[in-house]
Amino acid sequence: MDVSRIAVRDARADEADAVSALLARAFARNPFVRWLVPDNDRYARVGAGLFRIGVDREMAHGVVHTTDDHAGAALWLPPKSPAPGLLEQLRLAWTTLGLLGTRTALGIKATLDMEKQRAAQPPNWYLTVLGTAPERQGSGVGGALLRPILERCDREGVAAYLESSDPANVTYYRRFGFEVVGELHFPDGPLMPLMLRPALSVQNETL
Repeated sequence: MDVSRIAVRDARADEADAVSALLARAFARNPFVRWLVPDNDRYARVGAGLFRIGVDREMAHGVVHTTDDHAGAALWLPPKSPAPGLLEQLRLAWTTLGLLGTRTALGIKATLDMEKQRAAQPPNWYLTVLGTAPERQGSGVGGALLRPILERCDREGVAAYLESSDPANVTYYRRFGFEVVGELHFPDGPLMPLMLRPALSVQNETL
């Protein structure tokens, strides 16, 4: 599949709902997401809302890429993205409580653990979410969505980083130069591999 033929662009603010709904469908069977929201009926109600948190944040502080037909979306935070202020933290906590209910504490701790692990890595573009509509998986959409920021990383000599919320996707991300550098294991939950794509200068030094 020639991913260069799949047009990728910045998502507009008025597409936030559509992108969030797309990601909820893409992650409907994801081990980490369904550990947070195991009940099917609840996920149907709150799934898009969970992803809307990230969509809004990345639209404000990072990059949200999608396609014209919303076949997929990639959410990125840049190396020096600002930490949320106190008011934003309180707002996010309140929103999360409404979405996760009794599992809110698990969700907040998981987020803090992931932020701590990212901070321990070299400066990086952080792929917070990559999702493809179920009916378009395997068609090259994910690779097309990754391409713009990975090319930017290579131009600027910056690493890229992600958590593979489904361990089955480790092989997929290795195709783009990511390697496992650690892991998180949540209580009674899934294993989450942590993956880094080194800066191009570091890659060249290892050749």
